Amino acid sequence: MRYGIPLLEERVAPRCTCADCLLVVLCTRGAIATQERLPLDVSDPSVLLSMLHSLDIDTIVCGGVDRDTKEILTSDSVKVIDNVACSVKQLLAAIAAGHLRAGYGIECPTDDRQSEPSASVAGHQRIPATPDVPTDCRACLERICLNGDSCLPETWREVGALSASARHMLEATTDIAAEEERRLCRVSELIYFCHEMHFSRIGLAFCEELREPAEILAGVLDRSFETVSVSCRVGGPGVADSGGHGGALGLPPVKCNPVAQAAVLNRAGCDINVLLGLCLGSDCIFAQHSLAPVTTLFVKDRSLANNPISAVYSEYYLRESMKTARSPIQRAESENRCSETAGQATTLPKRKERS
Repeated sequence: MRYGIPLLEERVAPRCTCADCLLVVLCTRGAIATQERLPLDVSDPSVLLSMLHSLDIDTIVCGGVDRDTKEILTSDSVKVIDNVACSVKQLLAAIAAGHLRAGYGIECPTDDRQSEPSASVAGHQRIPATPDVPTDCRACLERICLNGDSCLPETWREVGALSASARHMLEATTDIAAEEERRLCRVSELIYFCHEMHFSRIGLAFCEELREPAEILAGVLDRSFETVSVSCRVGGPGVADSGGHGGALGLPPVKCNPVAQAAVLNRAGCDINVLLGLCLGSDCIFAQHSLAPVTTLFVKDRSLANNPISAVYSEYYLRESMKTARSPIQRAESENRCSETAGQATTLPKRKERS
């Protein structure tokens, strides 16, 4: 049997059309006979299908695959084994042992990468994971939580217990979510929620790049609440505080100060703080230092008109995101590895054409 496996680095690609190599494996009598890596740079399923057909591939192994692409592949008698998440080493072992199936590495997690030790990052001490921690709710087939039952171990019951304030907040949240016709936009939901929680003072932590929408929002909220707005530049550390010209690491001088933003709103006694376009990372720091509950209303995304969720529905942006997840050095090494293996690989034996 011939397998075609789109790879990204040394792992099965998260999507079959977002990969830099195609690993072609010939398996005979429960053993890997030959394997060959070929450069792969396709976004069109028909191009991938043509390549698989020319190589006489029986089965394609991949991570995610959309319904249309899967139908195109299966219509040409190519078997699709999807939702696979593992390394090349694990994949070859699973093929040889006959254990490979859809969901391999997700439903049955198997990872040969060493667990990272608990480390302190930016002053935050990560708690070491324990064996009974749910690791992937996507792979759960029972989903008893959807019926209101707890899926956590008995030892976790106290951890999941809600305080009176948390229960009050969730009741207000449930009230909004129960709206049948979904007429409330996110801004309206914020106003509704604050009324139900009896909040009177709202803190607005905004990015200077989104000053205009922040001012419009403040004008709307001022009709019902007292608002305190603070720019990301408030108390910003200057060039001297960021290591001089270019910073200590050769980076541009730090201009924003989310710690100062949180401090201002803390001293203002806000009941809730609303994030308006803070940069990724700055929002984390702000949330760590805020004494009041924090919610995000505007998310800044310069590429997608501040609508980041659209990226997961775009083949182009998914591909770009997976590529940018690697450093330029890693990308160059991967390209060289594909080129070298393509030139040195043993030619796969041809099979009879499909009838």
